[in-house]
Amino acid sequence: MAIPIRSEQLFDAASLDDELLDLLGPRLSGLVAAAVSGDRPRLHQAERDWAEAAIRALDIRIDVVGLGSVDPRRRYVVAPLHEGFADVLALLRLPLDLNWVIRDELLELPYFGEYLDAAGHIAVTPELPRSAIRRIWRGAEETFSRGESLVVFPQGTVLGLEAAFQAGAFHLAERFDSALLPVVLTGSHRVWEYPFAATLRRGQHIRLEVLDPIEPGDAVAGMRAIERQMKQRALDATTAPARRYLPKRDGIWPGYRFDIDPDYAVDVAI
Repeated sequence: MAIPIRSEQLFDAASLDDELLDLLGPRLSGLVAAAVSGDRPRLHQAERDWAEAAIRALDIRIDVVGLGSVDPRRRYVVAPLHEGFADVLALLRLPLDLNWVIRDELLELPYFGEYLDAAGHIAVTPELPRSAIRRIWRGAEETFSRGESLVVFPQGTVLGLEAAFQAGAFHLAERFDSALLPVVLTGSHRVWEYPFAATLRRGQHIRLEVLDPIEPGDAVAGMRAIERQMKQRALDATTAPARRYLPKRDGIWPGYRFDIDPDYAVDVAI
């Protein structure tokens, strides 16, 4: 079962003003046009411009740490922690041209769906793993051939730190001989906690920390150690606390693909 996306329930209308409506209207139309054009440099610049406009409109403070670990000339499998859609705004601060693995239900969003499809982001249904793997392999090859980096959220969900990593991003790094770039993101769930809440919040604080790249041959074998390191860094973030998964608050999500990290199993009573 996928998270149902219904456009009329995406936002609390009271949280929208003219500046935000502009992001969802004229500016979003410009993003769609850039995607449809097929001009990749134009598209990536339009994505960054849209993200910066959203950051200003929502008065988001983003602390970025560790950019010195990123070589703009390399292609990476970017593996971030995942808390919500605002993660994208922070990740577009990386000095990389990015393509994304996304849930296919996002293609149902008005205008955003058109943009995501035209831009060539890789839409998958995680609950159909064989089909998802085939799509990701094909999409990754196209992404890397263009010199872009591929964003794969290892948790595959916005539930919180308790969600365990899936191995796909790590196998991609080895298969395509691309370094894995771990990114610790915290605080973004406070901006927009969809699907748990529809209200956009202003004045929130996001922290993005880039860890040292992992060379392809070390990615799969080091997955568990990398996961522990990333989650500990997230727990240590005090200015932008990480999201935690509480089943009594957030629900159990039967049929939705996620596993509980063994390190947190005692704390999560499902």
